[in-house]
Amino acid sequence: MIQIKNIYAGYFGREVLKNVSFDVERKDFFGIIGKNGAGKSTLLKIFSNLLKSYKGNALIDNKDLESFKSKELAKRLSFLPQYSDMSMPFSVFEFIMFARFPYMNMFKFPSKSDYKAIERVMEFLNITNLSERKITELSGGEKQKVLIAQVLAQETDIIIFDEPTSHLDIGSQNNILKLLRDLNEKHNKTIILTIHDLNAAAEFCNKLLLLENGSICRCGTPEEVLNYKDIERVYNTAVVVKTNPISNRPYVIPVSG
Repeated sequence: MIQIKNIYAGYFGREVLKNVSFDVERKDFFGIIGKNGAGKSTLLKIFSNLLKSYKGNALIDNKDLESFKSKELAKRLSFLPQYSDMSMPFSVFEFIMFARFPYMNMFKFPSKSDYKAIERVMEFLNITNLSERKITELSGGEKQKVLIAQVLAQETDIIIFDEPTSHLDIGSQNNILKLLRDLNEKHNKTIILTIHDLNAAAEFCNKLLLLENGSICRCGTPEEVLNYKDIERVYNTAVVVKTNPISNRPYVIPVSG
């Protein structure tokens, strides 16, 4: 579905990604992990066509991302960045409606189908009660759900998240990841996300990509990627990797001293 082929990319002549190649299959729950500065967010910008590579190609169904028109691409994939501006006092309904722009006519007037799409998403996320609330008045967890509602209202098969659980408590983090898993398993969405919590990545993702200084250290299942030798080297810390007795997924334990 998505192919990344020999990508080199960066900013102002500074190379961040170096010869990165891998595939994401349809309906994957694909996690990208690595230290701060490893190139995770840069890779998502390549996925989303927000950054042009120096060399290499990114393709969806064998079509180069750069050849898509913006409206066409917006109907194929949606992207929730790590930081989104929620400083303007739009209502929740108005804020989510922005996601429907790719489907609106030239005058940008919403249709009945646009309203219905938003209503479906709000019901799915159980946030219909927030419809008239100002986004500036919401809690952190409520804001994150509204941001997810916005990308879901775009109705794409591929949804990309840059650290969707950052700054959330463990309960809210778990709820968001369960929601993404439901989208993946019950609604056949391809989920791509960056995530810092290695144990959450192991529990929810079926594939992981470990970046090290802009290059691929390892790509595969959580069991293949989360081995103690690679984790110790990449994160420069001693760890023990065990098997979760309930899920049979790996979990990583830092070792003090």
